[in-house]
Amino acid sequence: MIRKSLPIITVVASCLILGKSAYADGSVTISNLASSSETRSYFQKMLGKRHLPSWVTKGGTDSPSREVTIQSRKYLVLTSCKPHDCASESVAMLFSPQTREMTAVLSKSDASGENQTLAWFNVTDNLSIDGKTVLFAALSGSLENHPQSFNYR
Repeated sequence: MIRKSLPIITVVASCLILGKSAYADGSVTISNLASSSETRSYFQKMLGKRHLPSWVTKGGTDSPSREVTIQSRKYLVLTSCKPHDCASESVAMLFSPQTREMTAVLSKSDASGENQTLAWFNVTDNLSIDGKTVLFAALSGSLENHPQSFNYR
């Protein structure tokens, strides 16, 4: 039995040594980041004195995360939308697993879909152009359609 377990132990140890991120499996969501004891304070820092709709923290309709690179730093791009009403409200977030930095944009559209309001959260100078571009691409679906077009070294 020990011989059969050895390859599994080797794989697990290799992942730990190489720094395999707990976030790499794509299961992280915006609501997870808002509620996790490891990331809750970073989420609150991103919000500052502002608030997001309750569906964001309680769990919206999530899409799988994507990884992008901005200024040589890897970020996960997370998206979620209001359950049963994705067209009216959605949110996109950049999350750095290394630094736990979070930046987000909330989109609200009127009933006609002709007017959209964007609210930006914690957009730092190093993310002011490329970060906003990636976040808007995530909201619009462009990131999904052209994932390699949004890596900025």
